[in-house]
Amino acid sequence: MIVKARSFSKIFPIVVIGVLFACTSEDPLEQTFMNTENSKEENNAIPDTQSEEPIADVRNKQRIIAYFDALIANEQIMVGQQCGDAPDTIAQYYNTYVDLLADLTGRHVGLIGADFGWSSGGNYPVQTLINHWRDGGLVTVSWHADNPFVEGVDVYWDTVADKNAIHLKGLLKDASKTKAWYSYRNELDQVAAALQKLRDAGVTVIWRPFHEMNGSFFWWGTNAYGNQQTNEEDYKALWIDLYHTLTYDYGLDNLIWVYSVVPSETWYAEVTAYYPGDDYVDLVGLDYYGNEPNFPHYEELKALGKTMVMSESGPRDAGYGDWDMMELANILRGKAAYFLQWHSWNGAKVAIKDNKNALELMQSDAVITRDEVLPISF
Repeated sequence: MIVKARSFSKIFPIVVIGVLFACTSEDPLEQTFMNTENSKEENNAIPDTQSEEPIADVRNKQRIIAYFDALIANEQIMVGQQCGDAPDTIAQYYNTYVDLLADLTGRHVGLIGADFGWSSGGNYPVQTLINHWRDGGLVTVSWHADNPFVEGVDVYWDTVADKNAIHLKGLLKDASKTKAWYSYRNELDQVAAALQKLRDAGVTVIWRPFHEMNGSFFWWGTNAYGNQQTNEEDYKALWIDLYHTLTYDYGLDNLIWVYSVVPSETWYAEVTAYYPGDDYVDLVGLDYYGNEPNFPHYEELKALGKTMVMSESGPRDAGYGDWDMMELANILRGKAAYFLQWHSWNGAKVAIKDNKNALELMQSDAVITRDEVLPISF
């Protein structure tokens, strides 16, 4: 295995976090995750995970966020790789884009991404996520929720052309029980059960629902071009309802909530237009694809006052296979705590291992890999 040299700067964030929490009289780690009376039972269709008990470690919500802040302060960044577009593809993509990258570089990425959407439901394998967590890594999960206003399984919709068919407030917990309401709430119930599996295994999840809402391509997106949208309050109500549902009805206090946008080109809404409020967001992220690495809208998003991340990244068109991964890390460090590189697909070389300087990236002292993530014990 290739061994990366270590330096004082490499361990500085860990020291900061250790001191920070050693001074705290009430350690959040002493709190246990318990089902409340209104928590719902998990879906039996979800495969059982290994019988190991959750590992007691320091990677709870509060400490992960504090650790991310320390990484930014120390101008370091965690490297992440997306693993698939649906829950039943996680293990396959992990092998293709994470394990094979480790074979080439001697290091596993610190963060892996999964998606609980693009699915008709019923099967949400989570063991790959649990395994990565137990090996020392972190986990982020997105949710490309199915469009409840149409038949079949799909996420994409032109939310400007079809805005009159979209009723986001009709999906709230206390709304009238329409066909769309049942479609959305049934999927939400299954996704929550999968998240409970992760909670019960001790996994803290960086949770990214309803992302890229300032674009017009997902059914929860903006309803007008040129920043003339009128559905900000409806979107915020949907987000807050989801927050309350998962937190209180399902007992999911292990979620780190990410508000994630796309660059506001001339036809999209401003990146802060749909922000649901400080009480319901932990991290703020940008999804960026381009011919070269970049971080547009950094100052606007930073002004929201939350820890920053690059929630999706990757080359586009002429950049396929030609992105300089080390350049991306250098642009982002000191600004974002992590980046999550998307996976490749047919004709599109997007993944870390399919672009330039992957070895240099994984061996850099400025880049946090799985073996260097906030340790299990201080």
